[in-house]
Amino acid sequence: MPTPESSAERAPSANRPIVPGGATFGIEEEFVLLEPETLRPVALSTEALAVLKPEFDQATTEFLASQVEIATGVCHAPDEALEQLEAFRTALAEVAGDLGVVAAATGTPYEVERAPEVTRAPRYEHIRDDIGAMTDDHQVCGMHVHIGVPDPVERIKVLNGLRAWMPVLTALAANSPFWHGEDTGFASWRTVVMRRWTTAGIPSPFADMSDYDHRIRDLIGIGATRDKPLVAWTLRLSHHFPTVEMRFADAQLLAEDSVAIALLCRRIVRGILSERGRTDAEQDRFAPEVLDAAVWEAARHGLAAVVPDPVRAVMAPVLEVVASALEMHDDDDGCPEAIDALLERGTGADRQRRAYAEHGMAGVRTCIATSGPGGAGRRLAG
Repeated sequence: MPTPESSAERAPSANRPIVPGGATFGIEEEFVLLEPETLRPVALSTEALAVLKPEFDQATTEFLASQVEIATGVCHAPDEALEQLEAFRTALAEVAGDLGVVAAATGTPYEVERAPEVTRAPRYEHIRDDIGAMTDDHQVCGMHVHIGVPDPVERIKVLNGLRAWMPVLTALAANSPFWHGEDTGFASWRTVVMRRWTTAGIPSPFADMSDYDHRIRDLIGIGATRDKPLVAWTLRLSHHFPTVEMRFADAQLLAEDSVAIALLCRRIVRGILSERGRTDAEQDRFAPEVLDAAVWEAARHGLAAVVPDPVRAVMAPVLEVVASALEMHDDDDGCPEAIDALLERGTGADRQRRAYAEHGMAGVRTCIATSGPGGAGRRLAG
């Protein structure tokens, strides 16, 4: 996402029954509006939202005036999430077409210019002033996953247990290879950009909820961290809902990709809660600096990276670690099939690079364009 702002405040409605930890999930997706020929961001989100808001109440502005965000409701099954995300993507693509722009699902635009226009709101203007020249480079979009964990003690257990999974999930969700019209050599350039924030990366383990709250309070007021939503860790607790929020992922080419990744996150959470994951001592096998370096490795090499395997407590190729993740819990939710389909298509970065190699900028344009069910990213994948 473009800024580590108040996305958690726009998470799924709190009007829901108490359910076992890891049963529910929600997804937030961010999109950028691009000029069709140059693929540069265009500040038309206000115009787009004026049309979208009546039908999609959860659609919102973002840090930059070229960006739009949507959040699902509370989901129990993949079909629920997929239907909601595809409905919005279809509507957004139509509105973008009417405005003469392309609605893109990518972690970074293909091309950017300096001094992007910030959404006119005091909060965003304060953020712009706080981060200075970082604004020029902070033209990124993400996909966030919320997993419902009603019990506070279990939320901290999940938060700690997820730490070592961030590198492999970052690799799987990589979809930002281009910047300033060139291949960065990274599968997820957005991940590199996000490392610049006052708070970034994977937090160290928490003793309990009190420790979590205390550390959050200590961070407020330091650097660009004006408030809780600006704590920009890739892994945190929602500030208003009983969910664990994962923020590692680039915006995804297809809604199916977003749902597949969310299902894998939920499976890992269920494994942690069922104590199928490693013990606390075994989770600490990977020091914070190792996890941090492994996230960089994942951002650089995507599916070709070597990352921590939290189940076997060894470093291993991404595909082996994905297999370990799938074994974390036995669910009849279609997760293995969804992940297999994503791996067959390749990450978004893989698909964008193939599209560019075959068709140049026109290929990238088609690949990243949001077009609803069976979107362009799939058509160019094979």
